[in-house]
Amino acid sequence: MMPKIFYSFLIFFFYKILIGQTVEIRHPLDIPLYLSGTFGELRSNHFHSGIDIKTQGKEGFPVFAVDDGYVYRIKISHKGYGKALYVKHPSTGLISVYAHLKHFNEEIEHYIKQKQYKKQSFEIEVFPYRIELPVKKGDILAYSGNTGGSSGPHLHFEIRNMLEHPLNPFVYGIKIEDHTRPRLKNIFAYPLNADAQINQSEKRIKLNLKKINDSMFIADTIFASGKIGFGVEAYDTQDNNYNKNGLYRVKVKLNGLTVYEHIMQEFSFAKSHYINTFIDYPYYYKYRKYIQKLWVEPYNLLEIYTQLVNEGILEIKNGKNYQAVIELSDFHSNIVKIIIPIIGKEALPVVKKTSFDTSYKVKAGKETVFKKDDWTLIFRKNSAYFNFNIDLTTDNKYIKITIDNGIPIRQSFLIKYPLKNIKKELRKYVYLARWVSKKKKYYTYSVKKNDTLIGYTKRFGTYVLAYDSLPPVVKPVNFKSNANLKDYQYLKFIIYDRQTGIKSYKAFIDNQWILMEYEPKKNLLVYNFSDFEKINTNKKKHHLKLVVTDRLGNEKIYQTFFYR
Repeated sequence: MMPKIFYSFLIFFFYKILIGQTVEIRHPLDIPLYLSGTFGELRSNHFHSGIDIKTQGKEGFPVFAVDDGYVYRIKISHKGYGKALYVKHPSTGLISVYAHLKHFNEEIEHYIKQKQYKKQSFEIEVFPYRIELPVKKGDILAYSGNTGGSSGPHLHFEIRNMLEHPLNPFVYGIKIEDHTRPRLKNIFAYPLNADAQINQSEKRIKLNLKKINDSMFIADTIFASGKIGFGVEAYDTQDNNYNKNGLYRVKVKLNGLTVYEHIMQEFSFAKSHYINTFIDYPYYYKYRKYIQKLWVEPYNLLEIYTQLVNEGILEIKNGKNYQAVIELSDFHSNIVKIIIPIIGKEALPVVKKTSFDTSYKVKAGKETVFKKDDWTLIFRKNSAYFNFNIDLTTDNKYIKITIDNGIPIRQSFLIKYPLKNIKKELRKYVYLARWVSKKKKYYTYSVKKNDTLIGYTKRFGTYVLAYDSLPPVVKPVNFKSNANLKDYQYLKFIIYDRQTGIKSYKAFIDNQWILMEYEPKKNLLVYNFSDFEKINTNKKKHHLKLVVTDRLGNEKIYQTFFYR
């Protein structure tokens, strides 16, 4: 484990000395900063890579360049970051990222629209040359919004280094009012080897806690033997803020010696999925709540750890007394301590672990293939973090994949079914769906290849053959056919597909492609008439054509005329 600790220490030291102490960026917004998300916060399948700044429930606040530099990347997507800008700052080697934007400044907006019209696509990613879009510290880059995967108006802001690793923005001058300690919810103890037990249990146990004051808790004494570890369910918040944010630092001491410490200072996007080894994944799977494990699993490759002794695992010996102290800290050094008295005592377990032993064994690091009836299930080489068992039930209409508790998956696995078993006239409409109930089934990404239907998924459960022959729905919102739209600023449509979802859309006025912005959260498709000058025609009566396609290739064509 030393290389991992040494690497983390060098990175922290390098940026603290060469950058952290000399670089102070300006705030990206000129409004009071209240955060709905902090750096390193626990999210589904990843760590949060920046800070989420609240925008008072509104869109349209100016977003400023935090330092001199140039726009080197622009990405517009229906999902993820939505409309996003990436700015390089050569003097420091840093990169700033601004996401979920409503729109860009006039210069950038003009630049990207030219690219979109050339590509004939709303979704786009471009990398401008250094001289094309230079910016100065304090320049307005864009305006805050709610695009992409955002669940409400806010600015997602990041700082990255030259390796494109996210860094904690607090280090670089982002300041908030924070005199509030982290909030402790629960502490858990885990037996970690075959001979271990805690209070005569081989399973995870929740510890009883007594609050001493706002900064101190003490747990009931536990009686244990063997190798054990702790887990914490906790969150941070700031002054005048109710959001449950992530912790910055967690430390464990045993009899005064630090045996575990992690700091949310930097991480790699490529390793962010190892959050599934950092948390108690079965607990998350069942309750959708996070317990952070305060030891390191052998298949955990995260580089956030700064101090480790024996991977953070505590070895409790019979007849010896111990005191564990867990410290929870935010970036502003508000700390909560939990004291856990431990007495080493061997005992026969009363509560024992249960096993889930089947003939279907998935092996980490190896491709594993199962065939049952006409179904084939393939776990690719990098699908699993560790070995585990599954159970399979099949017939000619479904496959049911059963697991014991929650199992995290690194890479999607494949479910295959031969198309020869499906009537020819139905094959173009068939897809794989995850079945939840008679009224609920969810499209699973499916392709047809070599006379086989192939589904890709990371979720266990029941999968069925489903069919979609219906085209998407297209409804004009703010106009009627043959209307005079001279004073209109926008054309608006509602588009949706209830079964497989929208795959693509394209629109034309007088057979010329037009740029329409799609907001999947609202099923809203919008054309801005400010682009109408791009239509090369002198006619007053115009033909509008909109083509919307779902994931199965079912197509809806909407056509009408309007005057302008």
